[in-house]
Amino acid sequence: MSASLLPPQRILDAEQAERRFAVSADVGYPYRDFAREQEIRLYATGLTVDGDLALEPPPGIDWNPCNMIVAGDLTVDGDLSMSSYGGGCFLLVTGDLRARNVFVAGEPNVVVRGDLTVSNGVFGHDNYGILVVCGRTTARIVINTSGFNMVFAEDPQAFVMGHPNRQNFASDIDDDLELEDVLATDLLDHGGANFAAIRAALVAGRSILRPGISSDAS
Repeated sequence: MSASLLPPQRILDAEQAERRFAVSADVGYPYRDFAREQEIRLYATGLTVDGDLALEPPPGIDWNPCNMIVAGDLTVDGDLSMSSYGGGCFLLVTGDLRARNVFVAGEPNVVVRGDLTVSNGVFGHDNYGILVVCGRTTARIVINTSGFNMVFAEDPQAFVMGHPNRQNFASDIDDDLELEDVLATDLLDHGGANFAAIRAALVAGRSILRPGISSDAS
């Protein structure tokens, strides 16, 4: 399901969003400067989505024309995907977020003020976006690469792979190893990580680690 197919919601202006939800306390990019170009959609009683939820730019443009505030819990029965490559956008969940996988790419700010519970993987990559979780994080695997940032209030209960300068928690791979050293070889493209292949593997629920690299979470 795309954002355009979600059930009706309220539209807030930037002042209302800041007054009611203190968005800028957690969202780093100056969303108020883009208020005329990007709607701020409010789901005031939480949101449950059957299947997948894709918060992504329409074809032919590189930024997401809407921001979203979920006041309460966001439950996605399938995968949550959010991307933007043209100035950023945000998703703020004031409660808990539950999904099968969470994929964030590019420049979005994704903030979960409660717990993040993912049955499989959390994957962030590209362009200095950020995922912030203020509660507990539970997943099988967390991948943070290619300029993306992650900040968790508690160390994730997951197998973690990511650059130490882009996250506030330790990885579960040795410091002298790169992501490419531990990924299954069919997830590499010319020696580097193939992000589309990683995502497809996570959607399929398969391990993305090569033989000999394992953990209880994988």
